[in-house]
Amino acid sequence: MKKLIIKAHPSSQWFTHKIAESYSDWAKDAHCDVEIIDLYDEDFHQDYLKFEDKKIFWEDKNRLKIQNKINEASELVFIFPVWWWDAPAIMKNFLDTNFTSWFAFKYTKKWPEWLLSGKKAKVIATCDAPGFLYKFFLLPLNLWGLWWTYRLKFCWIKKTQFILFDRMNKRDELNRKEILDKVFLLWKKD
Repeated sequence: MKKLIIKAHPSSQWFTHKIAESYSDWAKDAHCDVEIIDLYDEDFHQDYLKFEDKKIFWEDKNRLKIQNKINEASELVFIFPVWWWDAPAIMKNFLDTNFTSWFAFKYTKKWPEWLLSGKKAKVIATCDAPGFLYKFFLLPLNLWGLWWTYRLKFCWIKKTQFILFDRMNKRDELNRKEILDKVFLLWKKD
């Protein structure tokens, strides 16, 4: 099983990176093939999507490389902080730039054809606010629904887990260890 971890946080010291590294280590210990894409790493840098003709996408030097990694993976793991009720803009740009028509889906006469079916995905998010705000209130579609309905399901990627760790600014080292224990259990479910 090949796992592709996509993480997005501008600070290399933030806890989202620790989650990604721990998840990767456990998967490697279980003899899984794992790769981490840090969206803030220059090796994976992608400018914001732009094009003049939708049939001719603006050339992105990393798109093909990243799409090949997505194709090779059986599971995608998205790890990010929640900002303004969603992932950072760089994660949305990652989706816009790489999960394109004719790669992730294509339209046929009546229905879209899903080109990434058979893949699984997990979403692990952190936030400083109380988690119930993102799960139940203030939006007609909560964070889980946004990721599941409009992003993963649209490409026919099966969501296996969505987990949100809240109040990160209030957590001490013991609490963060408990988070890693929960992530380990999440990983072990596979």
